[in-house]
Amino acid sequence: MISLVLTASAETLLRVEGMAMKSRELSLVAVFAALYAGLVTAFAPLSFLMVQVRIANALIGLVPLVGMPAVYGIALGVLLGNLTSPLGAIDLVSAGPSFLGLLAVYKLRKTSVTAGLFLYTLTLSLWVAFMLYYVLGLPYGLTFIYVFVGIAIATVGLGYALYKGVHKVMSFREIEVKLK
Repeated sequence: MISLVLTASAETLLRVEGMAMKSRELSLVAVFAALYAGLVTAFAPLSFLMVQVRIANALIGLVPLVGMPAVYGIALGVLLGNLTSPLGAIDLVSAGPSFLGLLAVYKLRKTSVTAGLFLYTLTLSLWVAFMLYYVLGLPYGLTFIYVFVGIAIATVGLGYALYKGVHKVMSFREIEVKLK
């Protein structure tokens, strides 16, 4: 049921963008959306408010390797994961800044993966700090610092480690195939 909803949502999103995707790519969108939303829900106490280390953000490290299916899937996962946000409906808007940050990671993948992950962290930190200021009245500057550190740990720290690990395995497999 959930995968059907995810697939239908991703298919609609991709039609709006005017892209034709293969079944494999559409499946990747659904997998990333489900993984992201599932990790946000599983680690809910760490996923929201001022002190957040959203473990699901580690998946952003796979955007340079997987490409646009990961961008669409994670953006959809942000929307689905934020359905449980203590901030309410305003947190659903976070899918927009997330999508923009994910596009930055994708566009910078050949230049600097770290720069892309950092730009995502900065984009989301600015948005989340504003949201917390607007909804809860928290001081913007201090909130930005807390949010930035937490998002950086998850996105730049864990995300880059995941990127390096998967990239290494992929490189090893390419060498292995060439040797056969």
